[in-house]
Amino acid sequence: MNGIKRSIVLLVGLAAIITGGYFFFIDERDADDGATYYSEFPEEYLLNGEGYVVEDALMRYPFRVCQRGEYLYLLDLHCEENFCHVLCKADMKCIVSFAQRGSAPNEVLQANNIYIGEENQVWIFDAGNRRVSRWRCDFEQATAQLQETIPIREKMVYSSNCTWNGDSIFYFTDKTGDNRILVCNRSGEVIARMGSIPAKGKIKDGIKGTVAQAWDAYIHYNPQLRLMAIVTQLGDVVEIYDLKSGTEKVLKGVWGEPQYRVTHNNHALPIGIMGYSDVQVTEKYIYAVFHGRTFKEIANDPYNTPDGGKYIHVYKHDGTPVCRLVLDHEIYGIDVDEENGVIWATNVNTEEQIVRYALPHTMY
Repeated sequence: MNGIKRSIVLLVGLAAIITGGYFFFIDERDADDGATYYSEFPEEYLLNGEGYVVEDALMRYPFRVCQRGEYLYLLDLHCEENFCHVLCKADMKCIVSFAQRGSAPNEVLQANNIYIGEENQVWIFDAGNRRVSRWRCDFEQATAQLQETIPIREKMVYSSNCTWNGDSIFYFTDKTGDNRILVCNRSGEVIARMGSIPAKGKIKDGIKGTVAQAWDAYIHYNPQLRLMAIVTQLGDVVEIYDLKSGTEKVLKGVWGEPQYRVTHNNHALPIGIMGYSDVQVTEKYIYAVFHGRTFKEIANDPYNTPDGGKYIHVYKHDGTPVCRLVLDHEIYGIDVDEENGVIWATNVNTEEQIVRYALPHTMY
């Protein structure tokens, strides 16, 4: 196939054990990592976006965006006051801001991801407090009320990312390095563990946490397809979990695995590239925002190096590379509306913090 440099047949020893309706993956990789390698995409499209200035919502670092109907939901990673803002698509006016930053019982310490449920329900993963909270927006009254909080009960190294299966199951990246994903129920209890870090060779017990830090990742689950995608923040690795079949596929691009040095206090010091910053599994494809900028390049000119990725990598659900979208803005988070042919994205570099792209018609 055009665009594939070399392909290694995926012969990963995965045993899928159904526990309470969820797959538990056992990964028995040896020195052969069982991944599929590729060097380029069959197609490339240049996209020009339309930027929007959000004048009535104070956002320092618009990190995530979700679209539902006529609204956009924004997560500000480094907010001064509120983590979440809801905008009207028609005029980009802010309707309500909520999830106030703070350490009080009804406040949020560090919001890392959001999920939009039914009836204007907004779920927030508060990594700082190790809990998930549910809010309900009333757009007529321009308010948002906290409905419940769910603490994660198992003691573990703080997870930095989370995705949802509706309002009943939560998937967390596991930063201990013992597993790839921890599955929690509505009570905050761990009910299953999935996969392992797809690094070459065996990972020694004493440095599992350090390796997990280097392999920190972003994650998205599509409950209709029962398909999950994981992308590395450092390096160029995409993992695809098919929960229907209990199988996993690992893709490694030109930059390969995260590159790092282990410091004297067992931290992972990145020396390779900034990799991915968001991923979404849609009805048709998997979309992942890719930076591909080396840390050497960033260190040489830190103040003039834009923060974000100018590429969106697109794959089929089986991991086959489809195309690379080359953008005119550096972006961070995305929400792809395939029905209307639109990509909504966040931009942390300029006052135009929201960017709208039209999907190429030839992709469909």
